[in-house]
Amino acid sequence: MATKNVLPLPDCAVFLALTPPRTPHPYALISLAMQLPGLIIGGGIAGLTAALALQRRGLAVTVCESAPEIKPLGAGIWMAPNAMQVFHRLGIADKINAAGVPLRNIQVVDAQMRPIMRTDQERVRQRFGYTTTAIRRARLQDALLAELVPGTVLLNKTLTGFTQDSAGVRVSFTDGTTLEAGYLVAADGIHSAVRGQLFPGARFASTGHIVWRGISEVRLRPEFQQSIMEAWAQGVRFGFSEIADDVVDWFVGEYAPGVTTYPNGLKAHLLDTFRNFAYPILPILEAADEPRIIRNEITDFDPIPSWSQGKVCLIGDAAHASTPYMGQGGCQAVEDAFALAQCLEQEATVERAFAAMQRLRRAKALHIVRTSRIMGQVGYLQHAPAALRNFIIRTTPSFIIEQQFRRVYTLNF
Repeated sequence: MATKNVLPLPDCAVFLALTPPRTPHPYALISLAMQLPGLIIGGGIAGLTAALALQRRGLAVTVCESAPEIKPLGAGIWMAPNAMQVFHRLGIADKINAAGVPLRNIQVVDAQMRPIMRTDQERVRQRFGYTTTAIRRARLQDALLAELVPGTVLLNKTLTGFTQDSAGVRVSFTDGTTLEAGYLVAADGIHSAVRGQLFPGARFASTGHIVWRGISEVRLRPEFQQSIMEAWAQGVRFGFSEIADDVVDWFVGEYAPGVTTYPNGLKAHLLDTFRNFAYPILPILEAADEPRIIRNEITDFDPIPSWSQGKVCLIGDAAHASTPYMGQGGCQAVEDAFALAQCLEQEATVERAFAAMQRLRRAKALHIVRTSRIMGQVGYLQHAPAALRNFIIRTTPSFIIEQQFRRVYTLNF
């Protein structure tokens, strides 16, 4: 597979010398002897977690990120107990908790902040070892980067295409270079270029809903601290939680297909939309920096037939993007990353590893996609249907609701 302008991946022997000692599975010895190092496309949460999980097993990997630098972009993210258990196995859960805010409860409320549904995170912690942690995406990314072997991430590497054969994968980039690898992992998000080449027929399901995300510097009253709250009322949603002392991550969900601007500005629109909602929604919005509010169109795509083809595998949103209403997009990517590394260590070939990973992860990931679609519909109800929804949820026994959360938080690997 020799070609000009090929950039060498990190030398495997040097890499292993820098990695904490571990006794690999016997199949991993066969795989390491026969395969070139792995290559991951995408330096987000999925890609960095996969790289760390592979390096913890003594497997060499390089991450290619299209951005010219790793910037502190994005707002906050919720790392639920399933993701925190993975981070515990990787030895970084305490660091992530220290960089974020472990939460006491999760609540769905009405416009007056009266609970519709509430879960006690202490019981969750007793069962799973962790609660949900709210954290800035940038701080989570920094925590992952700090654990990787220096030189793992190559910047300004935008994929243009790839080919594969029995020896491995050759990946081309816009800068004219080519990398060769034993296998390719696509962690490049919902609009994955790798998935576009493997499965060009993926069908997106746009909802017409927009989510606005921001971070506000505001001090919440004690009863609103260390909590996730999401208000459902009047056909809109407002969710928020602390991600640091006096720093609140928030989002707004509304039906606004095609809308990108507002006559009096976005912030004025949001303040008007939530003018009848109780504290602390208006103070949070008033403290927002309008130019830094992020706009996302809410979409997912129907399940694709497979997450892999030959020596190429998709993980995270590239494989099974979901709407954000379960708060599980990043968490499912973290699960994928760990399961992928485990299977690559345990299986004799890359192809068998990718198939094993999909068997472990597909049912749960697609459950999240389907359930999140339903939650998206339920959360935007108005008038009599909304009142009926609230009554049904409020009268549902807590153990039934907790069973649904346990299904999400439990790992099967």
